[in-house]
Amino acid sequence: MNTKPWAGLFAAALVCLWAFTAVAQETPIPNQPPDAPAIPPEPETADPGVGIVEETAPATEPAPAEEPAPAAEPAAVEESTAVQNAATSPDAASAVDTQEPTGPVTAAKTGAKRIVVLPVEFTVYQKSVAGLEAVPDWSETAQYALGDAAGKMLQLDNRFNIMAMPTFEGESEGLLREHIELFKIVADSVTNLISYGGKAWQEKRTNFDYTLGDGLAFLADEAQADYALILAGAQIKQTGGSVFMQLLAAAGGYVVPGGGTYVVTGVVNLRSGNVAWLNWKTGGEVFGMTGSDVRDPATALAVISKMFEEYPNSKLITFKPF
Repeated sequence: MNTKPWAGLFAAALVCLWAFTAVAQETPIPNQPPDAPAIPPEPETADPGVGIVEETAPATEPAPAEEPAPAAEPAAVEESTAVQNAATSPDAASAVDTQEPTGPVTAAKTGAKRIVVLPVEFTVYQKSVAGLEAVPDWSETAQYALGDAAGKMLQLDNRFNIMAMPTFEGESEGLLREHIELFKIVADSVTNLISYGGKAWQEKRTNFDYTLGDGLAFLADEAQADYALILAGAQIKQTGGSVFMQLLAAAGGYVVPGGGTYVVTGVVNLRSGNVAWLNWKTGGEVFGMTGSDVRDPATALAVISKMFEEYPNSKLITFKPF
């Protein structure tokens, strides 16, 4: 069999394949100008595990992330919240300075004596041409004004804590009233004898040993108090008719007493009944005019303040009982 023709065909096929390949390499890429630069090859994808270093500026190392704080225990959270609330409270500064609970002015004072103010025994009379007559409304007004003034004075004195006055009925109430009346008798005796009794009674100023007895010891237990403050006295107010008669008497050369105010106060030891302090003040009323009308709160405070100026001494006592 003659194989030359097949060899020639095979050679011709190789020549045609070479020519087609050469033409394809010289043909430009469609839609691209002949002078366009060749498209650069795409960079190889960087290995994720290798960082790329910038040459224009040194890379700033990121700050290490803070580790999350461990969760606080419930008790710690409550305590922290309480501390924050206390620190932002308006009263935080004063609480830190004093570390003492705030309270009313009658709050406990260190080392002070406990005292209770007994009901004020004070009567206001109206003096007319017909005589004297007690006026309940005026008396109640004066009693309240005097009691309030005494309370204010005691609140300003660091030696005393004011205790609440208990309410009594029956026998206990009667016993309390009896001792207030007994105080009035003792006070009248003291003010008259020491003030006007002469030298024979001056020794009592330094040896003041007056007492009401131990009948008020029950009040010490009930009120949890050491002492009692007692206020008593009277005031006489003249009517227009009384003032007119006084003027007529004065024109005829006669002196007719008008009105006035008498206030006495004392501090009594509830256990022993001893009168630890006593003082008094009087004020006259001339032709219906006076500066000692204790029905007025301001006047009552002025009268009580004047009596307490010498405390714990007084016009009747020259030693300090406390």
